[in-house]
Amino acid sequence: MADNDENFILISDQNQLDKLIDRFVRGQIFADQFKFSDRSFFLNLLELLKISHEDFTKRYFYYDDSRKLHISESEFGYVWISTAGLVARDKPTTNSLLNSCLSQYIVISLLFNKAIEVSQKEDVYDIDSYNFGYLSELAPALYQNIIFYIEVLCKAYLSLNGITPPHTHKLSSIYQKTVETMVAKKQNDSLFQAKILDPLYKFVDHLNQLPSNFKEQFVKYDDNPGDSTVILFQTERLVEVSIIFELANDFIHDFFYTGKESLYLKSGLYQRLLDKADTEEKKQKIKDMYGHFIQEH
Repeated sequence: MADNDENFILISDQNQLDKLIDRFVRGQIFADQFKFSDRSFFLNLLELLKISHEDFTKRYFYYDDSRKLHISESEFGYVWISTAGLVARDKPTTNSLLNSCLSQYIVISLLFNKAIEVSQKEDVYDIDSYNFGYLSELAPALYQNIIFYIEVLCKAYLSLNGITPPHTHKLSSIYQKTVETMVAKKQNDSLFQAKILDPLYKFVDHLNQLPSNFKEQFVKYDDNPGDSTVILFQTERLVEVSIIFELANDFIHDFFYTGKESLYLKSGLYQRLLDKADTEEKKQKIKDMYGHFIQEH
């Protein structure tokens, strides 16, 4: 058995199949992606494991909790086999900073969804209610994870541009490096700047206004006595902010897969918006919102 460039374990002869079968016989716990060069190898494996091929092809996956056995055939030509039960696949990408960003988005999106849900409960206005108390627990969780998400998003963006991110947790420094890179790479005056980076500055600026002894690296431990930040639980505003993070997640995915051709990074947004505006009122609104894109040149 040998790993190919795509991290699949290739089964291309009987000897390699026997080695795979031996892993089952010995009760080895593993979770890997396999490719079978000949369909008969895979059929033989199913037969050995007493799995009906006819039943398997009805759903193209088999799971037996008692045996902790999970086998699933992907439409992309590989087979996932786990002898440990239901195990998530490999890391989402080969970029560790991007993986950190994607993982943190899962956390922040779940927190926003729960905050929106709880804020819509009628008894949330009763300070003795469970839901009001729950908001008190959600507030620091949101605060901590918003700060961390912006950090890993900026570092992932820098990494995908071939820039080594600053070795710091100070958000203002990381954000400034991100802005400088965006301009240097001519990725400003874009959807990325308008819909993601500029709106996130409000959070960065808020941190800058806190007392000088504020320690961002210790925000998770609530070790900042001078910080009196509060989060307003207005449903509409929470939805608006959650959409910014949703767009950020979509962007960073797109940047990884399409590179600098990402539509989020296409410059000239300001002029495109002006060209589409059909009234002077709309044109003025665009100038007020995005006029600084041109002034920065």
